[in-house]
Amino acid sequence: MLRTGRERVGLSQEAAAEAVGINRVLLNYYEAGRRQVPLTVAAALARLYGTSLESLLPGEELAGAGVDVSGMLFRAAPRDIGESAQGGLRLFEQRVSEYVELAGEMGTVLPGPGHSPFAVARGASGKEGAWAARQLRRQLNLGGGALGDPFQVLDEHVLIWRLPLGADLGEAPSGFFYNHPQAGFCIAVNSQMTLGRQVFTLAHELAHAYFHSQAADVVVSMPGEDHGRERFADAFAGEFLVPSDELRRVVGELAPFDDLANPTLVVHLQRHFGVSFATLRVRLLQEKLITRSAFDVLAEASPSRLALALGYRVHPADLGSYDLHPLQAQPTRVLLLVRAALERGVITPGDAAEVLGTSTEEIRQLLARPGPEEGERRVQQDLEDAAFANRER
Repeated sequence: MLRTGRERVGLSQEAAAEAVGINRVLLNYYEAGRRQVPLTVAAALARLYGTSLESLLPGEELAGAGVDVSGMLFRAAPRDIGESAQGGLRLFEQRVSEYVELAGEMGTVLPGPGHSPFAVARGASGKEGAWAARQLRRQLNLGGGALGDPFQVLDEHVLIWRLPLGADLGEAPSGFFYNHPQAGFCIAVNSQMTLGRQVFTLAHELAHAYFHSQAADVVVSMPGEDHGRERFADAFAGEFLVPSDELRRVVGELAPFDDLANPTLVVHLQRHFGVSFATLRVRLLQEKLITRSAFDVLAEASPSRLALALGYRVHPADLGSYDLHPLQAQPTRVLLLVRAALERGVITPGDAAEVLGTSTEEIRQLLARPGPEEGERRVQQDLEDAAFANRER
């Protein structure tokens, strides 16, 4: 029954053992009946598998409750987390379980646990992390240039939530990865961080999804244990967001005109890659294209005022605060499913607001189909006139 419970929720022996604080070999002995499982361990496994202790006893049927997702995430954290973070983990459990339940009501087939096409990353060097980032970019057909908005670009490959996990990163995760048994690869990013760090964390968790999920169904990212795995993910994130080959190519084209220690040049560079000034500054140092002293000098510049002076729009990640619209915090697949359920009358607007954790006003925005304004009509008509001016009648 221990084995059946674990397999029903799609957990590997290693992931289940890690979640309850024992090693995989010992769990294998318990499942094989070679050793008697202690009552405390049996109770922890029952909670993890979303069932009762009694149902794990011989002769009892396994209950059909869900997985203890928040408990699993809590136990996977490298150290104790604060109350805000615990609330964020429970909120994630609620969001993903409601998505799975709604998908069932709509007859939507979910992918099941995610499977990476890559072997598990065993190393921890920056070179290995950068190599992995290039491999994944090729796998996802992202090329070597700018990504645009990574949250939108990666949304079709993983389910991404932005949730309040705690403002104090001393006791809260920056994000986590979870391979859900029904929904597949899920990533949560702490929405209480700056936008630039949210983007970096998304790429960091992507490394865990594609290069560590073969050995772990859950990875909670915060300073603590397993520095090697985290160093790998950091190197991966930098290369994934700003590929070194493309960075060196563009720098080579611009270098004759100015010095990379000049913040104006860095503002031009960041427009090419679509990332924050801070991210570009870090990548230039990582690639040894600037010295540490130049790195420090760049920190004294105001990228937002420089951007305006150069005729650019200010990158939102360069601002100290960033207001995230409630619907932006949701995976697109979840929004589409909720909208379809509303249009078919499967759920009410109140139900939809509960599933998304938003107000009914946001639900009205989700359903709205406003007509074009006069200026928008003129733009569309102007392009139509150009596109079809010479067609045969």
